[in-house]
Amino acid sequence: MSSWIVVSVAIPLGLGLGTSFTALRPGAIDWHRRLRKPKYNVPHEALLPLFAFLYTIGGIGAFLVCNEMILARNTPELVAARAGRLGLGFYWLGLTFTVFWPRLLAFGPSLKLALADMVVGGLFMFLAMIQFFRLTVVGGMLMLVCFASVTALGTWNAALVEIERSGLPM
Repeated sequence: MSSWIVVSVAIPLGLGLGTSFTALRPGAIDWHRRLRKPKYNVPHEALLPLFAFLYTIGGIGAFLVCNEMILARNTPELVAARAGRLGLGFYWLGLTFTVFWPRLLAFGPSLKLALADMVVGGLFMFLAMIQFFRLTVVGGMLMLVCFASVTALGTWNAALVEIERSGLPM
């Protein structure tokens, strides 16, 4: 293992938690209490560890893809370079949208904007997952977990929008 894995994990973890900490910290539960939530609610205390886990495994997946892209042990060089660039580009775009979702959900103008942000982030995570699978199965599996988590959070956000729209009681 290279020391670059620390950088690969520290950058998304620092960027993600640094950007969304005000919305995810344990003391910032007011916005979460105000939401009219579905029965399958995500507990506020679970959000910070969930996002830390998400950013960590995404960073590890990005490291594995970078490693394969540079060394090209299991894939032809041209495929590794192209899939690596595409996959990492999609990953960083998806990470950018995902990082801002907690802030939009907590402090944004509407739940619909947060949902649109999560849908776009999920789409980029899905595209990154496809490219990661082209290079390394483990990196692709890690991105699959990221994509599944983003999809679950997006589904929860969609339920929040639906409850808000229909005016159902809490």
